[in-house]
Amino acid sequence: MVQQRTGIQATYLTNKWLVTNPVDPNDVFSLYQEGESSLLLLNEGTETALFRATLYTLLELGGYYQDWFE
Repeated sequence: MVQQRTGIQATYLTNKWLVTNPVDPNDVFSLYQEGESSLLLLNEGTETALFRATLYTLLELGGYYQDWFE
């Protein structure tokens, strides 16, 4: 679904918990499991099409969004 939204063939680096855009090295964010049924997306840069498409895809699959600041 993410590729359909953006045209980007994202790569997930499991050893680093990163989603990357292979054509743009600045388009990267963290995605990791927290607990048994939660995924956490962390983006420290600008919000990209890849990040938005991933977030909206997870929401469509039944997830919810909670903004989190420390």
